[in-house]
Amino acid sequence: FCAVAEGRSISAAARALHVAQPPISRQIAQLEAELGVQLFARESRGMKLTEAGQALYRQSRSLFLTLRRVEENVRSIGAGEGGRINVGVIYSAMPYALHYLEAYHARYPKVEFYIRLGSPQDLLNDLDRGELHVLFLRTPTEGSSDFHEKILGEDPLELVMCPELDPAPDQDSIPIELLKDVPMCLLRSDDLWGYSSHLINECQRKGFTPNTVCQCYDTPMTMQLVQAGFGISYLPRSIVETHPGSNIYSKPLVGLPAKSYPTLLWSSNIYYANCVKRFISMFGYPT
Repeated sequence: FCAVAEGRSISAAARALHVAQPPISRQIAQLEAELGVQLFARESRGMKLTEAGQALYRQSRSLFLTLRRVEENVRSIGAGEGGRINVGVIYSAMPYALHYLEAYHARYPKVEFYIRLGSPQDLLNDLDRGELHVLFLRTPTEGSSDFHEKILGEDPLELVMCPELDPAPDQDSIPIELLKDVPMCLLRSDDLWGYSSHLINECQRKGFTPNTVCQCYDTPMTMQLVQAGFGISYLPRSIVETHPGSNIYSKPLVGLPAKSYPTLLWSSNIYYANCVKRFISMFGYPT
């Protein structure tokens, strides 16, 4: 049932479960008959959960997560101080994540980390589904009751560049007027954090629009273009630490003290294994 709900078709569920389609169809029909409700509305584009189906899916997912956590906890007890922690990280939060991962590993070397790098929304979905235990993100979410949040610090937004495109090589900070003709590699205007929109708005207040030569889907691509000398960007200062040994550096903009906030998130309604509880307790939260 859950496989069909997530794949929105019998064929997708069959591929996910590595079984033939007819047994799945029979199981769904038997489940609907046993419960006396229709769980799916059959549409041309697939199978959509009915209201009853949505209720069953939410409770089924919660049940599976609880069983998974029980299994993880039993395994961690059997392994002493071992176990596994599934960690999600967005690229720009890696410098912060590494600090805590290194500190935890030094204390509990038998614990294995499974680390997934991805887009913010994909990682939030995985955290919500229980596939991740913790998530290093940026900027707190909109007060979701499903997640606990811990702000890890303040990270100033600065211009990130290589020396050949530095508009003020002899200055420690850059007046925004000097960006008028500088090629810029910016995140798309609809990026989750709004970095580019903030910079563009400030430039327009000064009477010009930045020379955006490339709009990037994600931060890793932006940094690759900056390193190649394609343009300069506007990102959290700590992002420079993701390119050790390179000639990339950052400078603040004069009179523009914008900040980003690296944040740790974890679910508020999942039973965690001991190794995960110990990791969360590093941030001052009882578990």
